[in-house]
Amino acid sequence: MNSFNPIAAFLAFPIELLPRLSQSKTFYGEYKNMNKRIALSIVISLSVLLTGCGSKQVENPSGTQNIEKKTIANLTAQKKANEIKNSVVPNFEGIYNNTVEIDVNFSSNGMYNNEAITIKDCKMLSDILTMIGKSQLVTNESKIKTMSGIATKNNRLILVGRDGSKKEIKFAFDDPAFAVGYLEIDHQKYDPGFSFFRYIRDLTEYRQFDTNIDNQIEQLFGKYNWTVDYRVNTIDETLPANLKHEAGEYPVKIYWAYNNELSKNIGLDYSKYLGEKVKADIYRLRELLPDYMKPRMDARGIVLKYDNKIVGAYIDAGRHNCFACSLDRKSLNDITGKDWDNWISDYIDYNNELELKLSKMKPEDIIKQYYDALDSHDQKMQFSCLTRQNLCHYLSVNMDNNLLFNKGFNNAYADGEQNVKSAKFINLQEVSGLGNPEGTVEYAVTIYFKFKQEITSNSGKQTRFIILKKETAKSGWRIDSEGTGP
Repeated sequence: MNSFNPIAAFLAFPIELLPRLSQSKTFYGEYKNMNKRIALSIVISLSVLLTGCGSKQVENPSGTQNIEKKTIANLTAQKKANEIKNSVVPNFEGIYNNTVEIDVNFSSNGMYNNEAITIKDCKMLSDILTMIGKSQLVTNESKIKTMSGIATKNNRLILVGRDGSKKEIKFAFDDPAFAVGYLEIDHQKYDPGFSFFRYIRDLTEYRQFDTNIDNQIEQLFGKYNWTVDYRVNTIDETLPANLKHEAGEYPVKIYWAYNNELSKNIGLDYSKYLGEKVKADIYRLRELLPDYMKPRMDARGIVLKYDNKIVGAYIDAGRHNCFACSLDRKSLNDITGKDWDNWISDYIDYNNELELKLSKMKPEDIIKQYYDALDSHDQKMQFSCLTRQNLCHYLSVNMDNNLLFNKGFNNAYADGEQNVKSAKFINLQEVSGLGNPEGTVEYAVTIYFKFKQEITSNSGKQTRFIILKKETAKSGWRIDSEGTGP
């Protein structure tokens, strides 16, 4: 009788079921007639192969011998390699199977010059190499030659092989608005698609790269054609007890109200968990935001869990303008049939004392109240003079993308506090004929500013152009924007 070879059995096993081998119930349920000794040997062999993935060395219990360092060529990764075996990159399959580490070296003259990144994680190595392997040969360099002055050039990827060899790949990429970049491999230029450069750039953005993603998370996002690259962070949050926003209040209630609309669209309504503690997982997603959200591009997948159960999920755009879309790429208007002004009306506490006071004021009085509050550092009054949509910018302006949202108004300021020392109102004058939307009014306002630091403006008399609107009929006039020019 021939002896049993577990490795041979392992290699003969259907590759589609490999991700599920660790789930013994599923494994035995689908292969209940398989010899148990064979199944056990396969699982043991798989464990040995996957444990060595990447550059981690594992000692045996006696501490006398190390398991040999493996590459990313486990079967799942090998399947990817097979999919791109016809890569135009020379000797790509050899590069793919030999690489155990990638060092990312940005140019010392670029905006990422302080970043030194070493990648050893199996999934990340596989993702990066797969994108390289799918590159197209650049036959027309006209777009490359017109890269802007802010392009990040003269960067290098160093691919370290398990045999100690090193292969250098040069790369350059422009601002995402231009979506141009290239790899230079053996003196030939290749285009891996701009998603590759976004992936590399985001290595400087995030502090955590957890690629151990639950199957239910991959299935949830995969159902809507999103690729989860890694988990960025897990944050403990307490949902507000209600979603009625009061005048001058930080707009976290609006954040949760808005995103619950997106979450409900895929059948996850987390309003029943208001007042409860939840965990919010932030995931980096490979795909771009929908075209209607341009020029915003980068998508974060947010998943809310209560008692380890998924109760909410939505797409977030991160820093500067976080509100995005549902997992099925629908906007708030698509889902509710309402524009912002009609939608927000349901989430304002019209019985709030300050809300009632401001709702009766004329546009000129709102402006004066705003600058008086700015001068006296009364943040509640200052921010109560803004429309809710304007107010929501503070949720993500200058935000650390490792966070869900800014925790307070001051987090939106570069130095953690407002730079205005004093703001003395002098006069105002209504201006017209500037093509503003119907229902808005604009004023040129003269203010005498004193700044703590004179960064973009000097202290002294300055003009601000203020646009006001009635976001809802009940809330009255509020400031929708403030600028230095009409």
